[in-house]
Amino acid sequence: MNHTTILNQLDSEAEKIVAKYDEKRAATLMLLHLAQDKIGSVTPEAEAWVSKWTGVPAVRVREVVTFYSMYHQKPVGRRHIRFCTGTSCMLAGHEKILDHLKKKLGGEGKISLEEAECLCACETAPMMQVDDDYHGNLTEKKIDEIVDQLK
Repeated sequence: MNHTTILNQLDSEAEKIVAKYDEKRAATLMLLHLAQDKIGSVTPEAEAWVSKWTGVPAVRVREVVTFYSMYHQKPVGRRHIRFCTGTSCMLAGHEKILDHLKKKLGGEGKISLEEAECLCACETAPMMQVDDDYHGNLTEKKIDEIVDQLK
């Protein structure tokens, strides 16, 4: 099934989401989440679909997609890790932990890894986000435990 067909099947859900907002454009983020959840990434077809529902020009929807790291323009693994490389994590020695994580994953295709500039949990540096869950105060041992649970 192509992406446009899948997105058109989401029209009733999109209608409910848009109805929650005084201005249709305010539904942009929620519609992008819906599209990404159903097709695995935000494709140009998804951007056009969100544009149709919000009245926001497709180029502006594209700007939102490229600005926020939570939206993926290409499919990611079944599990997705975002590893923080921000200043606090850097000062807490994130490089050694990140190297260990990369070795532990070993190219595991079902788990994708992305470096993120800041995940806004500086008090638990070094840290990472696995899907929607935050893991902080990382050590090599904690990385091993987390990745073993994911596999």
